Parts: sequence; C-alpha cells; structure tokens
Amino acid sequence: MSITTDNFQTFRNHSKTPHFLSQFDSWIWKGLGMATVLENSSAVAANYRVAQPVISFEDARQLADSHATPFIAYSRSALVRNFNTMRNSLPNVEFFYAAKANCDPLVLRTLAEEGCSVDVCSHREALAAFDAGFTPNRMIHTHPCKTEANLRSCFNEGIRWFTFDNPEEMRKMVDYGSSINLLCRLSIPSRSSVINLSGKFGILPNDAVELMCQARDAGLVVKGISFHVGSQCTDPEDFIQAFMTARRVWDEARAQGIPLEVVDFGGGFPAAYREQVLTLEAFCQNLAQGLDIAFGDIQHQVRIIAEPGRGMVADTATLVSRVIGKMIRNGVRWYYIDDGMYGSFSGKVYDHADFPLMTENQEERELFPCVVAGPTCDSGDVISKDQMLPELEIGDFIIVPTMGAYCAASAAAFFNGLDIAASIPVE
Repeated sequence: MSITTDNFQTFRNHSKTPHFLSQFDSWIWKGLGMATVLENSSAVAANYRVAQPVISFEDARQLADSHATPFIAYSRSALVRNFNTMRNSLPNVEFFYAAKANCDPLVLRTLAEEGCSVDVCSHREALAAFDAGFTPNRMIHTHPCKTEANLRSCFNEGIRWFTFDNPEEMRKMVDYGSSINLLCRLSIPSRSSVINLSGKFGILPNDAVELMCQARDAGLVVKGISFHVGSQCTDPEDFIQAFMTARRVWDEARAQGIPLEVVDFGGGFPAAYREQVLTLEAFCQNLAQGLDIAFGDIQHQVRIIAEPGRGMVADTATLVSRVIGKMIRNGVRWYYIDDGMYGSFSGKVYDHADFPLMTENQEERELFPCVVAGPTCDSGDVISKDQMLPELEIGDFIIVPTMGAYCAASAAAFFNGLDIAASIPVE
C-alpha cells in the first residue's frame, strides 16, 4: 500500500479523539491498532522532563578544588543513557550523531565506543571523528553546500555518503561518479521547531524527483532522501507529517527508476531548558509510530537513519561558574560571572536557547529580580535579565544544566583574552 499525505490527513480529520499533540490527551491510530504513549492526563505529566544538572553543588565544589571555573562537567553515563534510549525506542533506526552539536573528544569517544555512527560536515569534523575511533563506513557527510576542498578531503578519507539539494551542488560531484552515494535533501516545514533548518537548505518535495533524475542521468547514484524538521522540535507531529511527505517522494522516485535505499530524517530531538519537553523515550516512541505508519509496509526495503545532536548530548553536560562581581545598578542587583555570551552562553545567540541558572538551596531562600552578565568588557555580554536569584556573594557557584549542545561548539576562544570553559569528565 502506498501511503499519502492526503490519506493521513483524512484519517486525522475523521478521528473521534483529539490529536494528542494538540490536546495532550489520548488518541488512537484508527484501523492500525496503535495508541500513543500519552494515554491520559497522568501519563502526560509522567512523559515530560525538566532541566536537571548532572552534578550536585557538592560535586561542583570538589571539582573546583582542582579545576578552575568555568568548566563543563560531562556525564558519560548520561550520554550512554540517551544513546540507549534512542536505540531501544527506535529499534529500526541507525543513529549518526551530529558532530556539529559538540565535537568534544569526550563525547565522540564515548559514542564511538558504544557503536554509534557519526554525521560530519567538514574535513575537520571527520578528523575529530577518526581520532575518537570512528571509521569511514560509520560516517555520512550531510552538508548540502560543500567547498570542493571539503568534498575532496572527505572523499580522500574514505567517506562515501554525501548530501545535495540543487543542480550546482550536484555538478561538484559528477567527477566522483558511482564511487559515492548521494542523499537528496528535502525542504520540510516545521511548526514547532525553534530554528527552521529548511530556510537555507533543501529542495521542495515536488521538485526532488526531477533533481534525482538529473543526477542519475549525469552518472551519479542517488541512494536516499534526507530532511531536517528543524532544531529543538518540540512536537513529534512535525516529524510524522514529514515522514508522510518523504514516503510520497520515495514512491515517486522509485517509480522513476531511482534506486532509493535510505531515508535520513535528521535531528531535532528536543532538550529541556527553561521549559519542559517530552521525555526522550516518549518522543522517540511517537516517532516510531509515525515511521511505522509511513514506511512499515516497506520496512525491509528501506534503511532509516537519524542524525541527533542536541537530543543526544545537550542534557549530559552542566556548566559550573562562579560569581566574580556584584553591584546595585538603578536599584537592581547585578551579578557578573566567569562565563558569558562569548563562551558557553553563545548558545543563546546562535541556538536561541534560554538556560536556567541554578544556585545552592535556591528553593529555600528569598529570591530577587536580577541581571546576570558575563566576564567580558562588552556591554552586550548579558546572560539573563528575567531570572530570580537569591542574594549571592563573590565566589558563589552558579550551575547551568543542558549545556552539552551548541555551547562550547560556538564559543569564541580568547575574546578579551579569556579561555572558554574546560571539559571535565564525570561518571
């Protein structure tokens, strides 16, 4: 049976129960015998998570005895837990960790040892992956717009899977012929994602098959389609609708003689910052249901892969910082800490993440409006203006959970001559 977006929408429109992602209530996939993981109001509460640090304040004090702040504590056990949750909840999916989220050797080495594969976008990321223990057969290159040097260097390292989304990118690859495998990236809309990753890359689904045929006629081998619903996607429904679109393109391409084998649904798995999100298990289980609906009837013909970055690593790391200054400005408390927007909090700028700031025994102390700023001389280096904190003294700790993705990766080393936060492994 070929499943279409229209069929799926018709099914939804005739369902007697409200869609769980709109009403946070129960619903049933009629005729398919599939219920979501959210069956009732108590299940809804149980299937959400909030930001949690991977170390305690006591741990932070002990680590600070031998490591200068700021530093980021990485929990290997939390990273292994996330990988195993994804693997168990999506048993028919292969995982290629998106190295761009965090290329720290601690992260890469752990995932390599656990059997994960890796998604790279440059020769430098590929070299970091090799150093961590990955091999070329466990890599895909997913940048849709590569320099010729990037393409050549990664090919020479043994990488054979690459992505394209337009005729000009395709022409860069013609000389490699059938020695490489191509994924055609689709532009997929998303309602709930914080960052739209189809605004810059991806071909419209209605134009994708024509592009794949052009590549075939040029002597290239298109083996799959890929897409990315966007970064920090909080609603699995966005994935489910994307799966239906991907299935339509798959059927049309196969009908044109394109030997598709792979569907790569990218990343977008959410992390908890100042707002709660679905647990990783609940999120993945809903994706599994969507994949079964879209591709279950051809599951032996299709290889499904994903490229989680944030969802894999974000909540495995906690920043430990200290108050280095304080004052009252226009009646408002200001605290200055030893990390900021040019360091680990770069994620506020480039990733639109809003990190919760935590202080010791905060729930037992009186809280005040305050501003928290970073250590540089830039007046724009302000971390928070709307979080309530207790009275703090110079030297007090502020710890920040969910610092594992797109924080250290985008930090500007040595601005004002300041070091970025060191990486410290913890179990």
